[in-house]
Amino acid sequence: MNWTLSVLIICVLLAAFTTWLEIRRANRSRLLLRILVSILGIAALACIALPITYQSKSKISDGSEAVLLTENYNPDSLSHGGYKLIFTTSSEIKKSYPKARLIAGMEDLLTIRPAISKLHILGYGLDTDDLQQLGNIPVVYSSPPAPTGILSISWTQQLKSGALLKVQGTFNNTASKPIKLLLKGLNTQVDSVNIPAEKQSGFELATTPKITGTAVYNLLAINGQDTIERENVPIIIEPVQPVSVLLLSSSPDFESKFLKNWLSQNGYVIAIRTAISKNKISQEFVNMQKQPMEKLSAALLNKFDLVIGESSAFKALTGSENALLKQQVDQNGMGIIIRADDSSKTTSWLQDKFRVTTLNAKSQVSSALLLQNQKLKTTALSIDPSYISSNYNTQNLALDLQNHALASTALSGCGKLVFTTLNNTYNWLLTGNNKDYAALWSLLIDKAARRLPQAQNLSVNSGIAKINEPVNVRLESSSIPSQLTINKATISLVQSHFAPYEWNFSYWPQKFGWQQTIIDKKSTDLWYSYQKNDWMPLINYKKSALTKKHSENSTRSLSVTKQIQSLGRYDVPKMYFYLILIASLVFLWIERKLSV
Repeated sequence: MNWTLSVLIICVLLAAFTTWLEIRRANRSRLLLRILVSILGIAALACIALPITYQSKSKISDGSEAVLLTENYNPDSLSHGGYKLIFTTSSEIKKSYPKARLIAGMEDLLTIRPAISKLHILGYGLDTDDLQQLGNIPVVYSSPPAPTGILSISWTQQLKSGALLKVQGTFNNTASKPIKLLLKGLNTQVDSVNIPAEKQSGFELATTPKITGTAVYNLLAINGQDTIERENVPIIIEPVQPVSVLLLSSSPDFESKFLKNWLSQNGYVIAIRTAISKNKISQEFVNMQKQPMEKLSAALLNKFDLVIGESSAFKALTGSENALLKQQVDQNGMGIIIRADDSSKTTSWLQDKFRVTTLNAKSQVSSALLLQNQKLKTTALSIDPSYISSNYNTQNLALDLQNHALASTALSGCGKLVFTTLNNTYNWLLTGNNKDYAALWSLLIDKAARRLPQAQNLSVNSGIAKINEPVNVRLESSSIPSQLTINKATISLVQSHFAPYEWNFSYWPQKFGWQQTIIDKKSTDLWYSYQKNDWMPLINYKKSALTKKHSENSTRSLSVTKQIQSLGRYDVPKMYFYLILIASLVFLWIERKLSV
């Protein structure tokens, strides 16, 4: 129970008790007056115990200029300013510069000095919350040089097994020689890049994690023999859920055969329907029970997340089968991968978004491929001179070295279509190149396969969460959560007024590392909390940019009018309440004497 509430409860009980005593008195003359004076005296007593303030308008031009010292301020800036009001929120700065007055937060500036004409901020500045608390105080700020280190960073924190981890960002090198950035996992260097001397440069580091579960990679900046920055890169690698695939083939071919073998080796659920003759088909099943596949039905298609086939195989479907296939894609989110063949010129809903251009070439050409989200190009592959024209509603997945699209994807209702002119990828397997083959087909399948909706999604809104600092967390759930715990501590949830499926809460991590969140004693989510000094160059650079923007907006608002009124908060002098209390006691004493 806080002090204010305690004082109010005591005073209310005291007022009730004195009122009861006055009512019990035999002499009932001046009863109402005695009760009012008693309550007035008790109210004055409460005002003495509590801080009572009021707001008043004051002209900014009537105030004084003040200085706020933040991290990395330049002491020389204070020597020629002649400032009398110097504040800081840092105890370390207070020790190094004793003349500065230590305040708890920005709201104290309004109480200490309601009419500050200008606030000069020195150093890296303030974060968003502190800047909002400054209110109408005009701010003057000149940002210091950007710190040495990582100024921006991004990576995907939740990956599927086999997916590429890409760490991208910006590094500011103020040294006179190059700085090496290393990405390490399990104490092994997995990628590196050099940042040129005296230059701010973007970087990208990548690797494919070989494990599942949680992992913490390390990002190091090395200058010669010295490690000048070391940051943690936490990720969660989730196992890939088995994808059920229906392979349709108009005739036996090597591409379908090798694809079937690769899918079965990697745990996919597969059914293969191959046309042998006009009225005869062959059926194969891997990791699933046999199903009647003479004709495609809604019950059969519901069992699959993805259909792969040549254009001629889809062309051979009956009208009802084609309609069922389109319904599964548009309404139920199933995906389709179409391999272009000679019949690809035929117009259908499967190819409406993909226009194929064939160059005048007598034979196949050999070219390496550039795959989406892959840092390195593949080895050379023999390809047909047929390419997919870029479209505003398609996304390229595979290109040759001349930037011709060889595989593209597009939305179709709730599902996705992937169209490719590559029909000889099995040649990679024949030469023992399993890596490029797996990279291509994993990409195509991942882009096309049906996405299962997530029942719950937990995300941290505070950017870089740190220990002993408030962290704002958002939970999106399809059902109303009844209980949520973090590290065995029960958390209260607040439902969003704008999105009924969204809940928000705040949490103060007490330890760094993974924070375990359990929802309704069933599902578990993990998020990471960093130590106090992690990512300081990035945080300081961001604070400097935010403070500069706030200062520019403050300067523009000042130019609107010469005399600006600001609301200041003042303390009411306690002397008035002492006089009221004394007057009340004197009246009650005299009144009792006269009543005897």
